[in-house]
Amino acid sequence: MKKSSSPIAHFASTVLGKPLYPYQAEVADAILSSIRHRQGRIFTVMMARQSGKNQLSAVLEAFLLTFMQQGTIVKAAPTFNPQIINSRLRLLSLLDTPSTRDCIWQSDGHMIGLAPRPGPTLLRNHVGPRVLFFSAGPESNVVGATADILLEIDEAQDVAREKFERDFRPMASTCNATTVLYGTAWSDTTLLAQQRAANLELERLTGQRQHFEYDWHTLAALNPAYRSFVEQEIARLGEDHPAIQTQYLLQSISSTGYFLNSLQRTLLQGTHCWQETPEEAACYIAGMDVAGEERANPEISLMTQKHHSHSRRDSTVLSIGHVRYNEFNLPIIEVVHQEWWTGVPYMQQYARTLALMDLWGIRSLALDATGLGAGLSSLLLDRFGAERIIPFAFSRNSKSRLAYQMLSLVNSNRLKLYSAVGAPRDISTECWQQLHAARYSLPGANLLNFYVDPVDGHDDFLCSLALLPEALHALTAPAASRLVQPVRFYANEGYF
Repeated sequence: MKKSSSPIAHFASTVLGKPLYPYQAEVADAILSSIRHRQGRIFTVMMARQSGKNQLSAVLEAFLLTFMQQGTIVKAAPTFNPQIINSRLRLLSLLDTPSTRDCIWQSDGHMIGLAPRPGPTLLRNHVGPRVLFFSAGPESNVVGATADILLEIDEAQDVAREKFERDFRPMASTCNATTVLYGTAWSDTTLLAQQRAANLELERLTGQRQHFEYDWHTLAALNPAYRSFVEQEIARLGEDHPAIQTQYLLQSISSTGYFLNSLQRTLLQGTHCWQETPEEAACYIAGMDVAGEERANPEISLMTQKHHSHSRRDSTVLSIGHVRYNEFNLPIIEVVHQEWWTGVPYMQQYARTLALMDLWGIRSLALDATGLGAGLSSLLLDRFGAERIIPFAFSRNSKSRLAYQMLSLVNSNRLKLYSAVGAPRDISTECWQQLHAARYSLPGANLLNFYVDPVDGHDDFLCSLALLPEALHALTAPAASRLVQPVRFYANEGYF
């Protein structure tokens, strides 16, 4: 892209002191052309995180407030606090220039306007164009506003399509105002993804471009610091991590599918041995899924759950992981032992857990505190204290956090299962069957659920493994050495 010499790029640089990148100016010029010619186009703008999407939106607003004589811009986001509040503060900051700061007026906490010139009467009477800021949350009441200049929806992937079509899209009708949907990728069923698909089809048929997309490589080519940051994130989380795929590579993920792909299962397979007893001076943590109330996938019908064919009862599974640290001082969990209890009475589970805590010297145990697990976790808390026991209550949000944590460790090669050689065959087989059968779903914006369809079996081993990263939170990483030893390329070679 050539360096832009467009009016808005000049305005951003000379008046606001916030120069636009060429790709930002490209989008701004297309939007302004639609506004100027009253074309009423619907644009979709997808940019990787921290690539300047919000700055582009604020510069557009400042430009239109400065050069339009009157009219209204409507800006909406999924939440009022913090998203809309941040948008207001960003616009006010941009307008804090010698030529505009004395012309700003505000009203009702959700309106910012710009008078044509300073003057108490103009400011008091709210003369000039304005921006109205609204929440696009499901419960917000926004009917009645009119967007006669521009309608903007920020983080459109998190806004319900029904909300947009019912409450916001009609705001642009009176003057055929231009609409812009900003955001990143998530699933292929979001408002942003569906409008993106429509815009790409329109471009294929007519050549008219209404979709603009810039993944992390675009800014990385212009900003070495950004390149370094994202490369470190990819190394830390793995390229297949949902956050990398959606927020930096702008790849939508299917609304359902298998939780672990073949590469991730390969990364999960370790070469270390199963252990029946602990090694001396080793650090161990544990994750425990407690048999009790079945946490079936909420997207599966009650009828399916009631009549699934698997007859094995829900089990308690306790996974023990050996923790060590790599050259970057990041923890690696090597699962070395698993306990599998089916139909064991409640108090016997408690007694066995006490014995395992003492035998292995487990530093921290993260356990399911949902249903029957609540009683067991309470007893263990009384015995060992909050320093070693981490009760975990499953909910939609908390389980999503577990999913992201587990994928982060798997993708960065820092969660490993014992070798099947020497391990109890029934335990190893059941564990891997669950890992192969595990599926994911997207229950909400940026939420990730994992489960095993009841038709395919149980998820107790899967949940036990997912709780291991939670147990890491109780550990303190060892102090990083300031001396980095050179790599030895040959056996028996000295360091110097």
